[in-house]
Formats: sequence, structure tokens, C-alpha cells
Amino acid sequence: MATRRQKLKVSVFLLLCVGIMVVGTLVVTGIYQEPGLSYWIEFNESVLGLYEGGMVEYLGVPVGKVHEIFVTESQLAHVEMVINPEKVSLHEGVEGKLVIYSLAAGTMAISLAGGDPQKPELPEFSQIPSKPSTIEAFSSQLNNIMQDLSSTLKDVSVIGEKVRIQVENLDDTAVRDIVHQVRDLVGKGDEFVEHTDGLVTEATGAVKDVRSHAKTLVETITDRSQDLDRLIKKIETLVETYNSRGQELKVDMLQEQLNKLLEQVTNTAEQMDTTVANLDTVVGDIGHKAGNVEYALRGTLTELSDSLESIRILVNQLKEDPSALIRGRGRVQD
Repeated sequence: MATRRQKLKVSVFLLLCVGIMVVGTLVVTGIYQEPGLSYWIEFNESVLGLYEGGMVEYLGVPVGKVHEIFVTESQLAHVEMVINPEKVSLHEGVEGKLVIYSLAAGTMAISLAGGDPQKPELPEFSQIPSKPSTIEAFSSQLNNIMQDLSSTLKDVSVIGEKVRIQVENLDDTAVRDIVHQVRDLVGKGDEFVEHTDGLVTEATGAVKDVRSHAKTLVETITDRSQDLDRLIKKIETLVETYNSRGQELKVDMLQEQLNKLLEQVTNTAEQMDTTVANLDTVVGDIGHKAGNVEYALRGTLTELSDSLESIRILVNQLKEDPSALIRGRGRVQD
């Protein structure tokens, strides 16, 4: 029969076993916690994959754990969590959302972000506002897209049914006419595209022609100016020669030289007239963009033409009266 001493030892052993079991239970169920500040957050979405003891992170840094999860009377997922104040200080403005912690295991975590450091720290047992997770936002948008697509398909189905009814009421001739009209419309569209391409090509060619005409006109004006300068120099040389050698004046030779000079002046004047005509063509192609240039150039050409006309009159007078080179122009008799 057991003595009192033996019974006491058995009782102490049983008490120790019960104590060890209680402590182990507390550790396993998470009631025994590390020191920290308690906060709570509520989600208006599924928290499947989030579990008690799950991770809470701030900007990717583990700062706490999920303590308890349950559903409120308003059908929201209520999550209690403990945050280690040594790792992060939460301020007003901080928000939380669900993120995927392990894709392979299908577990979720709570991600915290935000908060203004200039504002005071968030008191313990405060609610942290939540925002939709990326998955929830994507699912919501996808749901809206599918609804819009379904509505569009219904509209298309209604339109197709109306078209089918209208087609059934048409005879074969009307259907063929509609097909021909559609083909004609497509053909006109092709012709319009071809005409547009041709118009672009013609416009490009017109611009090139205008540039070519303008370049030719400038070269022609330069040549005519040089011809006029040479004619004036010849007249000056001729006058100086016959002024210095008046006693040796030979009328036949002077007449021949004056004829050649008159012919050159006439050719130059004709070329100037042609140049002025070409200017009208170029100005017509260029349009309003060359108004000032046209005015200045036309004035210059007019002055050159007047100079040539004066030279032609002078040569005609010398041709009729070569002695005028020496004694000057005679008075007109009444």
C-alpha cells in the first residue's frame, strides 16, 4: 500500500505535466505573444489565405503578426494584429491591404504603407483603414468588363435579329441591288484613294516645277542684266571713240556698227519681255507667298525694260544721224 510520501510525489508529477501541457497549448494557439501594440483592420473582401499568426509587413519589412480573425455583424472580415514598436512606428494616414505572401502555399499577408511622419503616432487599439487589394481591384474591373461585354453582345444580337427580319422581307432583286450598291460604294472609295494619290503626286510635281521656273527665271534675269551691262559699255566705248576721232568719221562703218548694236538691243528687249511673261507664270504658281518679291522683281524688270527702250531710241537716232555723236542732237524743226 502506497505511503503518504509516494502519493505526494505522484501529485507533484501530475501537476507538472498539466502545467507543461497548458504552457504548450498557450504557445501553440498564439495566446502567448511577443510584446507589441495591438491594432485592427477590416476588409470588405475575402481574406482567404490569411491565417492567425500570419505576417504583417510595412514596406516589405516584417513588423508584426495576425492575432485573430473573425467576421463582424456587418459582414466584414475583422483582423486583429500586433505590431512590434521597435521595428516601426505607425502614424496617422497609414493604410493596409491584402497581398500574396506565398503563391505556392496560397497564403496571404497584410501590407501596411503610408502615414505622415509629421503627424502623431497612431494610438494602440486604433483602426487602420483598408484599401482594395490588387486582386480585388482586378477582379472588380474584370467583372465590369464582362458585364459590358455581355451587354454589348445582347445589343449585337438584337441588331442582328432586326437585320435578319428586314432581309427576310426583301426579295432577291432588292438583295442583289444592295450588294451592287455596296460594291459601287467600295469602288468609289478605291477611286477616291487613287485620285488622292494622284493629287498628292501632282502637287509634288507642281512644287518642283515652281522651284525649277523660279531658278530659271533668276538665271535669265542675271543673264539679261549682264547683256544690258555689256550693251551700255559698248555704247560708251562707241561714243568715246567717235568723240576723240570726229575728223575720221566714217558713216558706212558707223552705220554697220549701229545696226549690230540695234539688233542686240532688240534681242535683249525681247528676252526681257519673255522674262516678264515667265514671271507672271511663276507668280501664278507660287500664289500669295511671293507678293513682296513679285512687286520688287517686277519693278526692277520694268526699269530694265525702260532702259532698253531708251537705248533703242538712242541707237535709232544715231542710225539716222551719225554726226550727232560729235555735235549732239539737233533741234526739232516745226
